Amino acid sequence: MSANLIEQLRQVEDFKTKDGRRHPLWLVLLFVIMGTMNGYVGYRAWGDFVKLHHFEF
Repeated sequence: MSANLIEQLRQVEDFKTKDGRRHPLWLVLLFVIMGTMNGYVGYRAWGDFVKLHHFEF
């Protein structure tokens, strides 16, 4: 019984209130993982990664 990364990330409980949510937590975590794997570290760098690759997402 194996699950892919997205299925596993969707199981992480989102601690934020509905008012504070812009994006689902699993999606933010996925972007952080992908950015880190490509050498982007830190909030600003992860934002740069998403901006650079937003068409692919």
